Amino acid sequence: MENNIFLSILMLITIAVSFTQFSNPTVSSQIYGEKFSVERAMQHLKVIAKEPHPVGSEANKKVKNYIVKYFESLNLPVEVQMKAIEDIRKDMEELTTDAEYLENIIVKIEGTSRDNNAVLFLAHYDSTTETPGAGDDGYGVVTLMETARIMSQLPPPRNTLYFVFTDGEEEGVLGATALQDRKDIFDNTHIMINFEARGNTEVPILFETTNHDAQLVKEFSHTVSHPVAYSFASEMYKKMPNYTDFTELKDIPKLGYNIANIGGVETYHAKIDTFENSDRNTIRHFGAYAVPLAEKYTMLTAAEFEELEKNQKNAIYFPLMKNVLVVYSDEVVLPLITLLISLTAIATIILIRKKVIKIKTFALAFGSMLAGFIVVAAVLYGLVKILAIVFDGVIDDEGLIVLGDYDYIAFKVLMLITLVLSAFISRWICKHNSALHFIISTQVIWILLSIITNLTFKGISYLFVIPALLAVFLLNLALLKPQVMLSNYRYIVIASWTIVTTILLAPVIYMIYIAQTLKFAPIIGIFVALLIMPIIAAIQYRSANVLSIFNKS
Repeated sequence: MENNIFLSILMLITIAVSFTQFSNPTVSSQIYGEKFSVERAMQHLKVIAKEPHPVGSEANKKVKNYIVKYFESLNLPVEVQMKAIEDIRKDMEELTTDAEYLENIIVKIEGTSRDNNAVLFLAHYDSTTETPGAGDDGYGVVTLMETARIMSQLPPPRNTLYFVFTDGEEEGVLGATALQDRKDIFDNTHIMINFEARGNTEVPILFETTNHDAQLVKEFSHTVSHPVAYSFASEMYKKMPNYTDFTELKDIPKLGYNIANIGGVETYHAKIDTFENSDRNTIRHFGAYAVPLAEKYTMLTAAEFEELEKNQKNAIYFPLMKNVLVVYSDEVVLPLITLLISLTAIATIILIRKKVIKIKTFALAFGSMLAGFIVVAAVLYGLVKILAIVFDGVIDDEGLIVLGDYDYIAFKVLMLITLVLSAFISRWICKHNSALHFIISTQVIWILLSIITNLTFKGISYLFVIPALLAVFLLNLALLKPQVMLSNYRYIVIASWTIVTTILLAPVIYMIYIAQTLKFAPIIGIFVALLIMPIIAAIQYRSANVLSIFNKS
């Protein structure tokens, strides 16, 4: 019982610390709070998200005129790039609009240098036919409008700033495609920063960059307030059907960030993506990214840009907590895997020499563990289907399931059920096999996932290789010094694994839920079981007569 209480408290504290990464900056805590006015941004949003404004519609023209007049009031050069849609997309069957033209809005703040190291900010001002588009992409539009106002009031920047509001993004990034005609802009641009949304709340996330981004992500981490970025999100995004203006432009050999919030996915392309349902804190967080990035990159010299472009390393990155973003080169992954394999080999040799591993028992433990994963996934799948029926859950074309006001409560209840079920299965396996064989079984899974992700999706590899390294090290310690697990030092062993795995996996579990809703509950459940099972096994390991086994050997 004391172990369970200790474990529960430790996990709750770790989750609480880790989840500070999802906090938005407040006016008092935000460095740029006095500059970036959420109130001004909201005034713009009220006009822009008044009604659906797809490309070519009268409402779209009203939004365009509003944006143009605003920048004219700031005495900033503004032009409208018009292009026939049929010249962009030859296959008109792909389109859902009968609009003939699109109109990109281009605003320029001239730089003082002659290096032509321009900085390009992007957001699209059109919406789908069904939604007013407050979040998608009203948040991005008003963020750039307010950022441009701020930058226009500062001394002229070294580098030219472009603020481009694209049209027709919802019809297949038409505006971004048309923008590529502007060689005068792209030939002088060094970095592109795109703001998007897939929902109406939660923190904005740096979820995609251009290639060779190790130094680029470090600069992001050092520059913005409350940085939130995941290399695993980039891997997930590649598998999703969504696209952005950045998708169209990222193959241009420029530096770039793609930033979006993904909370409130039920509002994405929906009628409820309105001004009334917008989140001021999310907009403030966008401002905490946009203003410092604009100030930083407009002052970089040609030599500094050249250093960024010369960097050929890719980054693996993830936040530990608020304002703590871990960034390291993917070149580190291979040494980590090598170290993991080496420690695994040492553990294997010890197990063979001490003759404490039995193939049959291991096979039963491993099979039982896999069966446990299946049970957890099946139970969650069934519960979600029942909840969707009882609460009339929304299931869209992508299979996303949202339970309205009960959604987050349901998520927490399902996670609690998963914890209890995983603990029960783990205890059952330990009782009918052995705790040591079960521990080894769980670590085989972690090691396999580490190797697989290292070879296929390096951006995700950190989730598995770091815990696996720690686990194999602790396993070696337990094998060489079995008395450690039979003393109070076991709390240190259990705590170290719990803290590391929870601080890495818990935010990812939450982000998968935010992005994919309860549809992904079975997969989330497997992640939770993967986290919990080794902890329960380690607790049960103490009660096993392990020391006598080693003494006999």
